[in-house]
Amino acid sequence: MRQEKKHDGVFQGREKIVKQPGFVSLRYRFIFITSIMLLLLLTTLALVLGILQTRTIRGRIEQQGLTIAKNLGIISVDHLITYNYVALEKLANQAVHNPDILYVIVHDKEGRVAGYSRRPDLQNQLLTDTTSLNAVEVTDPEITVHATEFSTIPVMDVAVPVYLPGTRDRWGTIRVCLSLELMYLQIRQTLWSILILGSVALAMGILVSNWAAQRVTSPLETLVKATLEAARGNLKQEISIHTRDEVEILASNFSAMIREILVQKQQLENQLKQIKHLQQYAEKILATMNDGLLAVDMDGIVTTVNPAAHDILGIPRDHTVKGGHALALFDKTSPFAAYIQHAFENPSTGNQREVHLQRDGAPRVILVGAGVLESDKKTPRQMIFTLNDITALKQLEAEIRQNQRLADLGTLAAGMAHEIRNPLSAIKTYVALLPGKIQQPGFLEKFQRTVPREINRLNALIEELLELSRLPKYNFKQTDIQALLRQSIERLEADFKARGIDCQWDVPDDLPRIMADAAQLEKVFINLLQNGAQAMPDGGVIAICVSAQDNHLVMDFKDSGHGFSPELAQNIFNPFFTTKSKGTGLGLAITHKVISEHKGQIRAKSQTGKGSCFSVTLPIQQQHQNVF
Repeated sequence: MRQEKKHDGVFQGREKIVKQPGFVSLRYRFIFITSIMLLLLLTTLALVLGILQTRTIRGRIEQQGLTIAKNLGIISVDHLITYNYVALEKLANQAVHNPDILYVIVHDKEGRVAGYSRRPDLQNQLLTDTTSLNAVEVTDPEITVHATEFSTIPVMDVAVPVYLPGTRDRWGTIRVCLSLELMYLQIRQTLWSILILGSVALAMGILVSNWAAQRVTSPLETLVKATLEAARGNLKQEISIHTRDEVEILASNFSAMIREILVQKQQLENQLKQIKHLQQYAEKILATMNDGLLAVDMDGIVTTVNPAAHDILGIPRDHTVKGGHALALFDKTSPFAAYIQHAFENPSTGNQREVHLQRDGAPRVILVGAGVLESDKKTPRQMIFTLNDITALKQLEAEIRQNQRLADLGTLAAGMAHEIRNPLSAIKTYVALLPGKIQQPGFLEKFQRTVPREINRLNALIEELLELSRLPKYNFKQTDIQALLRQSIERLEADFKARGIDCQWDVPDDLPRIMADAAQLEKVFINLLQNGAQAMPDGGVIAICVSAQDNHLVMDFKDSGHGFSPELAQNIFNPFFTTKSKGTGLGLAITHKVISEHKGQIRAKSQTGKGSCFSVTLPIQQQHQNVF
């Protein structure tokens, strides 16, 4: 029912669009446009014919007036010379027998009327109207069209000056006034003919356009009804239009489009079912997975959180988290809040980190990771945080390390037996000889020199073993690695000069600080530098190179000594393993332990005769700022 209402709403919306006040049927538009075009065509035709007819008739009248005036001028030249006004009056009266001529006026040399048809009373008078004044001054034939005071129809006044033959001496002016009434009568008759024929043509055009429009719009109305049915949801319909033109092609394409839409609709419905199924499947996975998931948009608003995240973060499941700000869930000093802050500052890193939280009064270790969910435009859309409670794993690792320490005791015991045997043998020998040789000169002095030395050797061995085996008690603080390296080199500077060793270093001034125990790291640096110096009895070069890479400090200690084989590099950090003729083999084992307690790594690379390189990697403590 809801779906039907939706389709009805679409249909009703389209009905409103069809019946809105500005709607005009295509048929009436076609008829209206055709009528306007016919009217424009007829109006243009009437104007063109009127202008052409006016020009033709007026040109004929002008030619007639000029001919009459010139002929009168030729005839009257002798009468003007002799001032024979009677003859001139007679010529003027004879000329007006033509029905197109209204009057003829002959002006003498002084501009007076020498002859005026049917107006003898004006003879020998000066006419003061504008047309007359201009006529007596012309030097060339001139035609003037003007209105008279007796009629609204304009007249044409033709003025031709009369010259003596072969001279430019003007002896008078001949004026012939012609009527234009016939011209306007012919123009009116032509316009009426055009009007009558145009009305008939307009009526025929409207009938033809109505027939043509109905032929075009009738199949279009069928298409409109089909679209309305399709809007209702009725896609199973066939449209049959046979006009053998573009409308038939349009109907055929529309039918094909409806069939395609029906297929697409079925596919979309199937895809919608699959999407709903996948959504339910994803929701079940999120609800049942042991790892926590927290999705936060780029404004810091929580969009998704699963039950495992509630449990790991210690947030009650009935507490509404979705829609709130991520940082509002934790204290500002919380390590997890700092990690979220760092992830938004560096969205491309996505590294995992261990975060220590308090839950139910007990410390928990959470392994968190961050990833960026991008939009279609490859811009960050959300940050996805994964949370895994590894507290039990950390406890298991601690137990494994403890068990490993116990397992290593056998190895340590074997190494200790070898290292302790020689001092004990010397002490035992001197103790056995003590009763018989105590009075022997020089024996007691040798006894007091040898036995304490061997005892100190045993004591130093025991101290190193205790340092290797005891639980760590480190004091981590912000540490400047450059200053610590410089301090370590200064302590060995005299020994390097004595051995002929050149210490080179490449350490930037803007290295970030790290969380470390400076005293323990100094022991590591001194041990690595001393090992490098001992590998170069004839002198050489020790190079220190430090760089920041992927939130870690990488420190390389290189020497140009005799080196060792890659096989020995695999065991070089084991206790009591050494390549030197002297030494216990515990120095690099202690170094490895210190680096491990700093969450770092140490690797050894070497080739026989080509020197060695010890690479130390330590994590950088990030500084965070509020990005929301």
